Amino acid sequence: MSTRITLIRHGETDWNAEGRLQGHLQVPLNRRGRAQAEALATCLQDTGFDAVYSSDLLRALQTAWTIVRYNGQQVRADARLREWDLGVLVGLSRAQAERDQPHATRIRREHLVDEPIPGGESLRQRFERVTGVVAEIAARHRGECVLVVSHGGPLGDCYRRAVGKGIEERMRIDLRNATINRIDIDGDDWTVRSWARTEHLAAVGLLPS
Repeated sequence: MSTRITLIRHGETDWNAEGRLQGHLQVPLNRRGRAQAEALATCLQDTGFDAVYSSDLLRALQTAWTIVRYNGQQVRADARLREWDLGVLVGLSRAQAERDQPHATRIRREHLVDEPIPGGESLRQRFERVTGVVAEIAARHRGECVLVVSHGGPLGDCYRRAVGKGIEERMRIDLRNATINRIDIDGDDWTVRSWARTEHLAAVGLLPS
């Protein structure tokens, strides 16, 4: 009785395009991000989701609201599906972060999984938060089909869990905006069914990986 989960990273924002670190800030979708959400809605309109969950951050909620517009389903917002809390790095470009917050930047660059970003959380804290809530959702909807809209970091955490890799190991994972990613969860068994589908975005476009 696996739970079939479709994982979506929110559509593009101006901050994605500019390479600025968003963390928990409320940043809306940009024009292409809204078009990506529309493309997702068209692609997924015939999928019979039994439940829809989203991060409570605006860019994820806007994506989820657009997807469910055709069927009128309720979007259940959950703060545990938020992106990595980047603390002092939020709002900075990568160049600004290197210059102004070298310690926090080193945590990201060197993958120091147990050291929290000042004012934020550690990679391990995010991993445990995200995989914990997704496991909870899967148990609640055993045997059903669920849509979860979240962020790049949390999607990477779910991919790691599904391929049996811990947060300690560096991995190259395709986590682009508005891609379609599917995993199955049956208790402690997580399996990737498909990852980083982009064909629905052919007419819209997306940022490179």
